[in-house]
Amino acid sequence: MPTKEMVVGIAEVPVGAGRPARGHTHEPAEVYYIISGTGEVVVDGETYPLRVGDAVWIPPNAEHAAYNVGDEPLKLLYMFAKDKFSEITYCFPSET
Repeated sequence: MPTKEMVVGIAEVPVGAGRPARGHTHEPAEVYYIISGTGEVVVDGETYPLRVGDAVWIPPNAEHAAYNVGDEPLKLLYMFAKDKFSEITYCFPSET
């Protein structure tokens, strides 16, 4: 059954991917749920550890980035309160 007003997916950050200089922003709030691995997430300049079972709330328009600090892929479930992924516009401050 198609969903309405909920976009859900899985992102994977490989081992050794490195920490990005800047994150990205988007209008809708986002939630991460950590499925595997360990990492860190930076949200508006504040760094938080990530491990299996953690959930992270990312407020609307907050600059953020997740990166892997472990020895296995960091996998996270992400969720947006939108109908389709194509409705989410990513902005990269480092490119402006």
